[in-house]
Amino acid sequence: MSQTANSLLTAAGGLLAGLTIAGLWALRLWTLLTRARLRLRKLDRVVLNAHELVETLRAERDRYHRQATEDDTTRLPNRRAAIERLTHALKTHSEVGVIVLDLVGFKLINDRLGHRAGNILLSQVAERLRRLGQSDIVAARLSGDEFTLIVQGDLDKTISVAHRAWRHISQLPFALDGRQIDIVASVGYTTTDQTGHDPESLLHLADIAMYWAKANGGVVHGYAEHMGDVPSDGRPRDWPPPYEG
Repeated sequence: MSQTANSLLTAAGGLLAGLTIAGLWALRLWTLLTRARLRLRKLDRVVLNAHELVETLRAERDRYHRQATEDDTTRLPNRRAAIERLTHALKTHSEVGVIVLDLVGFKLINDRLGHRAGNILLSQVAERLRRLGQSDIVAARLSGDEFTLIVQGDLDKTISVAHRAWRHISQLPFALDGRQIDIVASVGYTTTDQTGHDPESLLHLADIAMYWAKANGGVVHGYAEHMGDVPSDGRPRDWPPPYEG
């Protein structure tokens, strides 16, 4: 065999060996990439599962927070949330008003038409109070048929909101099971100008004013120092005479 042929065979052998080595490396690389893809898929599943777990925990947290701070019947903030909102308002605003509103005769409606009708009425009242407002008025349900409005503003603004709330409840009938129901609100109010910046005190004194409003037939009444306090029987000391107008 000639020297040229030997050279060609040697070159071909080297090329074949090189291709074989390259093929082995390519196979190894493909194997490594396949394993990497499988690991990435597993990692994606782990990340997805972790994301779903985080979303589930977040949803549970939000649900528990709603249960702790939202009234089930009206979807308004409950008393606990009202105290939190009021505390925040007192820290961020120099003047804050508190209005307490009670529905005269609600127990009679509840007894005659049933708790379902009573809950519907409470929800309708809540919606009217909710519509009063801009972001500077917060409506909440304290308990039973008692609501509160937290007003970021001075005495004049609080009085205006109190009268608007009374008109929204007392001058427009409610629809319950195909019938129209008239109900009257007793509305009491106070402000930080009169009573200072303690949340519980503000609610308490607005509540006293509300009892005076109820004693006068369901009107709007502001708190004044001569009103005294509410004893255990629920009637303020120095209770005013019954309304006869």
